[in-house]
Amino acid sequence: MSFPKTSIKSAEFKERIYTAYIVEFENAVFGFFFEKDKVMIGTIAIATPKTGLTPSTSTIVFGHKNMNLARLLAEYLSSKFNKIAFSSVFIYNGDDVHISKVLLELIRGLE
Repeated sequence: MSFPKTSIKSAEFKERIYTAYIVEFENAVFGFFFEKDKVMIGTIAIATPKTGLTPSTSTIVFGHKNMNLARLLAEYLSSKFNKIAFSSVFIYNGDDVHISKVLLELIRGLE
């Protein structure tokens, strides 16, 4: 049995620290995005990758506060890894477009 691959990366923006924690399984990838040291489950989204016959799809499973950001990150992870992707976003001020850019840059830098 092999254990899933994990990656973690943090960045500071406007005196706040944002963290991306990625867990990659053989058929899926989980992304946990949080602020400061608050490692908590937030708004959850799931996305499936594009196949030859179907377009990519995504939906919110739980929560509402960071739903646009959660969907965006799930869709990006699904596209990047070509797997089912789950994202959990626990960010206090998730409406800021700059935070979206910070989190996307974090996962772009992860292997």
